[in-house]
Amino acid sequence: MSVLIVLHEAMRTGAPRIGGLIAGALKQHRDVRILCLTGGPMLDWLRERVGAENVHVNESHLPRHKISFVERLNFAKNFLERDPSPIVYVNSLAACEFVVAAKAAGKIAVVHVHEKVEEMRKLLAIQLMKLEVLSLSDAVVLAADDLRQDLVEVFGFLPDRVMNFGIAVDAEEIDRLARDGKPEAQTAAGKQFKRGKRLVVGMVGHASQRKGSDIFFEAAQTLPQHDFVWVGNWSAQDAPENTIYSQFANAKLANLFVSGSVSNPYKYISNFDLFFLSSREDPNPVVLAEALILGVPILAFSKTTAVTDFLARCAIVCHGRANLDDSVRVLKALDVSEVRSDAFRPDGKEFRQRFHVADKIGGVVELLDSLQA
Repeated sequence: MSVLIVLHEAMRTGAPRIGGLIAGALKQHRDVRILCLTGGPMLDWLRERVGAENVHVNESHLPRHKISFVERLNFAKNFLERDPSPIVYVNSLAACEFVVAAKAAGKIAVVHVHEKVEEMRKLLAIQLMKLEVLSLSDAVVLAADDLRQDLVEVFGFLPDRVMNFGIAVDAEEIDRLARDGKPEAQTAAGKQFKRGKRLVVGMVGHASQRKGSDIFFEAAQTLPQHDFVWVGNWSAQDAPENTIYSQFANAKLANLFVSGSVSNPYKYISNFDLFFLSSREDPNPVVLAEALILGVPILAFSKTTAVTDFLARCAIVCHGRANLDDSVRVLKALDVSEVRSDAFRPDGKEFRQRFHVADKIGGVVELLDSLQA
């Protein structure tokens, strides 16, 4: 029996990466096909995992939220008419038209929820999500157990079949890529990053208000005694949502380094002394698990993410939403020798066992089997 996995986009991080990891691991048990509703830098990686012939891309000239729900639903129905898969695994509420189309076609529909309350409400507001999606789904897979309450708050109920999958990573790939070359990042003035005796504080993401790039910049500005490294799109051209870019270009901080878009973030993360999740909202940041596997401790905020449950023993978790004052207070108090000590750093082996996708996929297989019984 085959499974069609629908990804709302093909970015390298977050929900799409989790969906790609599930697809690759599930291929050991089922025939798997992937449909990406937009293109992106993860396509080649997906093709390597499930075969190029099993990856389909819907190339659209418009952002999905600018296409009416009816038009998106018609595309989903037409695609499913041609697709032989009896199970449609929708990897985000942002692709919920495929749940509706799957039920209209008599197929089994599973939706993987990565979004917290705030994101669900945004999706509703721009018509990328419909309230009917949960009642139509045969099963729901959660990115974090805390999302149960979020679903009740938005939809008013929980379906009968709910499974908490959590975060998954390819631990073997992370270990291999972390050793593959040296990080390349530079300041606005062109100074190259080189790890030395100073504390290295890092973040990975597409620079924006949501990712807290302004908080990260202002923390670097306030704490010149530390080095700060941002991995991911940062420039005005590559990250137009980065409201702090002009200040970055003008200030030319000597301690803030940016890499731009990279295909291998792990060689950067392995050089961090501390991973600083500066995001204001980041419901299921896979990169936290990746950092822990590489033995990098974390600074995060309790209201930012739904996955603080596993951070208690290996992170500094500040109460509330991400803000500059608490970030600076914590970072200022850190001593580089203490942070680099074995006592401070998490046990990567423990998190390899917890998050490695090949060890977690059995739960998804059992769920799909039960739906077809």
